[in-house]
Amino acid sequence: MEKEEIRKEFFKLKLKGHSYFQCKKLLKAQFSYEVTSRTLQRWNERLMKTEWDLKDSSKRPRTIHYKITSQTESKIISLRNKTGFGENKLANYVNLGHTSINKILNKNNLCRESKSKGKRLKYIRWQRHHPNSLWQMDLSDQKVNDNTYLL
Repeated sequence: MEKEEIRKEFFKLKLKGHSYFQCKKLLKAQFSYEVTSRTLQRWNERLMKTEWDLKDSSKRPRTIHYKITSQTESKIISLRNKTGFGENKLANYVNLGHTSINKILNKNNLCRESKSKGKRLKYIRWQRHHPNSLWQMDLSDQKVNDNTYLL
């Protein structure tokens, strides 16, 4: 059931003379809707003071400030076409992060394809041909003595 219907039922109960506590219990029993007495009081105050249609107001902000304007987008595109710089170098010329610049470049199909995309790398197996033919040594940065290192 929608909130508007539950609110209507609350106001019907309140008009019949029920207390907030009784309304709270009845709403829980009828609609399985748990609400505090303070919320019911707020609903009542809001209905008395304003013209309320029992719906929730939108949570969307009235003004949305976009970081990327059309001017900055055109500046990034022109810089990319002139210099050929990537997102990290372009971030030095525009007051935006490299991820935002990358989004603009992807949107306008200005990203270069990687050369190895879709190609399988040639794997070289590291193995010995016969016993004792392959040795490996690891160096460490730990000093044993003054000029002696651990191998």
